[in-house]
Amino acid sequence: NNDIKEILWINKGRPKRQKVSATDTISLFNHPQFPKVDLDNLSFDADTMFSYSNVSHFAAISDIHGQYDLFIEILKGQGIIDTSSNWSFGEGHLVIVGDVFDRGDKVTECLWFLFDLEKQAKKAGGKVHLLLGNHEVMILHGDIGYIHPKYRYTSRVSRRKYPELFSKETVLGQWLRSKNITVSINDYVFVHGGFSKKVIDKENSLNEINKAFKNDILPEKIMVHDTTQFLSELYFDNGPLWYRGYVNPKAFDAKQAEYILSKLKKDALVVGHTSMPQVVSLYDNRIVLVDSSIKFGKSGELLICNDDVLYRGLQNGDRMLLDSEDKEGKRSIFDYLCEVVDSSTILTIKTDVDHLLETKLDEKYQPSEVSITDDLDDSIVLKSRVKTRGNMRKKLCTIPPLKLDFNKTELRSRGFTNKDKVKLVLQCMDSLSHQVSMKKEYLVYELYREIDSLGLKAALIKINLINEDGEGNIYQGFILEDEENLARRVGGTIIEKGVVRPQSMQREALLKIAFFQYMIGNNDWSISLRKNVETLLLESEKRLVPVAFDFDYSGIVGQEYAAPTYIFPLMSMDQRIFMLMDLTKDELKSMQEFYNNVQGRFNQIIEEATYLHKDERQKFKEIVDDFYDLINSRRRSKVLVNIGGAQ
Repeated sequence: NNDIKEILWINKGRPKRQKVSATDTISLFNHPQFPKVDLDNLSFDADTMFSYSNVSHFAAISDIHGQYDLFIEILKGQGIIDTSSNWSFGEGHLVIVGDVFDRGDKVTECLWFLFDLEKQAKKAGGKVHLLLGNHEVMILHGDIGYIHPKYRYTSRVSRRKYPELFSKETVLGQWLRSKNITVSINDYVFVHGGFSKKVIDKENSLNEINKAFKNDILPEKIMVHDTTQFLSELYFDNGPLWYRGYVNPKAFDAKQAEYILSKLKKDALVVGHTSMPQVVSLYDNRIVLVDSSIKFGKSGELLICNDDVLYRGLQNGDRMLLDSEDKEGKRSIFDYLCEVVDSSTILTIKTDVDHLLETKLDEKYQPSEVSITDDLDDSIVLKSRVKTRGNMRKKLCTIPPLKLDFNKTELRSRGFTNKDKVKLVLQCMDSLSHQVSMKKEYLVYELYREIDSLGLKAALIKINLINEDGEGNIYQGFILEDEENLARRVGGTIIEKGVVRPQSMQREALLKIAFFQYMIGNNDWSISLRKNVETLLLESEKRLVPVAFDFDYSGIVGQEYAAPTYIFPLMSMDQRIFMLMDLTKDELKSMQEFYNNVQGRFNQIIEEATYLHKDERQKFKEIVDDFYDLINSRRRSKVLVNIGGAQ
C-alpha cells in the first residue's frame, strides 16, 4: 500500500503481522530452509512476451504441487540451480508448465523461490516462465478443494480466506495475474493441458489466448459452460488448462497431432496436467508430456533441450535421450505404482463386483476400470480386466487376491512398457484380524528383499472395489510384482515348464531361501513341486535361481485359515521344519554368518513397520529372535524345532 508493506506469516502455529516502510530493512525470512524473500525488492516484470527464438537450451517441468524439496533436488541435479539454490542455467530458459498450487505443503516456498529465481535468471540473460495451470486458476477463482491441510490452518489462524492470500492486493497475487498460460520457445509450444481441436479451430494465436485469460477469465468468479462461447471453450474441459486428449489412443492420433501443430505453426507441444511415470514422448517427439508425478513427492524428472536435442533429466542428475520409439528406461505400470503409492493411496477398481466374487473359482477376466487416486482426485484412469487368483485363497477368502490386466495400447500411450499385469493381495475377510495378517505377509516380503534383491516388490495400498453404480467397499491390501515384471527388471527368464530339482539351483540362493522359510515358519513351499517358488534363469548365471512368494501359510503371518501340510507330522502352524536335505556344517556356518549380519536390518524393518500395532511388531520380532537363538545354538539337532523353542 503505497510505501508501506504489510507482512503476514505464521510462526510456530501463530499468526504474525507487521507493517514496514520502504526504508526498513527486514531479515525475518533469512533462514537456510526458506527460499530467499527480499522484502526490499518486490517488483517484477509482467509477462508481455509470448514467443522466444534462438534459445540454445531450455528445461521444462510441471505439476510441482507444493513439493518444494523434490523440486529443488531435481533442479540441482540437472544444473538449473547451484548448491545454494541460485540460478546456474546461464542464458537458458526454465518453463514451469503449470500447477505449483495444491496438494503439497510447501506451495508458498515454491512461489517465493520462483519469484526470486526469475530475477536471477534475467540478470544472467536467461528466463523463468511460470505458466498458469488449472490449479492456479482454481485458487484465484476461490476453489480450495485441493489445498493441503496446512493451508486450511493458515487460513483459519490468519482469519483470511485462502484465496485472499493471493488477491490482487498481494504481491504474489499480482505476480500470478501477470503470467501467461502459454508460451513458445523456438519451435516448441508450452501449455499446461494442451490445445484441443475445438479450441485451436476457433483461435490459434498464442497472444490472443493469453490475453483472453488475463483480461476475461482470471478476473471472473463464475464461468458459464456454453460451448458456443470461445471463453467457455478456453475455461472448461477442452480448454488449454484442462485438456487430456493426447493420451487417449482411441480419440487422438498422429494425424490430429500434426493438424494442431500445423495450426500453431510449430514443431512440438510440451504439456503437463496428466500424470505420467516419467517424461514421455509421443508421435516422434511431436507431443512431450512432462508431468512426471512429482505431486506424490517421491520422484520426478524434467525435460531438457540442448541444441535441439531432447533429454529426460533424471532426479539423480543423469540425462537420457528422449525418443518415443525407445523403450529403454520406461517403467511398467507396476513399477510406477510401487513408486508413487503409499498405504493411504486408493486404487479403485470399478467392475461387476458381485459377479466377480460369485464366480471367483473360475478365474475368468471381466471388464474393469482402474483409477489410482491420490489425496483428492483421480491422477490416472485406465481400462483393464480383472480376475480372481490364488489356489487356496480364492476358495477360502470372501475377498480373494486379484489380478489386473491393462490394455497394452493404452499403457504405451501413457508412457509405460507393455508389461500389463499387476497382482493384488487383499485382506482375506472383512475383519481386523485379517487386515493384520495381510500386513504381516507384506512385512515378510519386505524382510525377504533384504536377503535377496530378486525378491518380489510389493507396496501397501487401499483397494476400493466398486460396482458400476458407484457403491462398494474399501479394503486393505498390497500390490505384488508378477513374474513377467520380475524377469524384465532383473534381466532374466522365468522357467515355467520342465522338471526342476534342488540340485539345479544356485546353492547359495537356495540356502538363503531355506533358512528364510525356516525363520518365518513356512513349510508351504517346494522346488520340485514348483510350489510358491518362481524359477528364474539369469543371463549371467548357469544355474537356476529360486524366488519365493506367497507366505500366507507361515507361522509368523498367522492366517486363520492356514493349516499344517499333511506331508509333515505337525500339529500346529507354530512348528518349524527345515526343508532342505544334505545341509553341511560349512553351509550352516555360512548361513549363520549371513543371517547374523542382516539381523540389525531385520530389526529396523520391523520397527519401522508402523502400519502394524507395536504389540504385533513385538510378536513378529520375538519369532525372528527365536530363529536367531536356534541357528546360533551349538546343538545342531535344534535345526528342527518349533517356534516356541521345543525340540
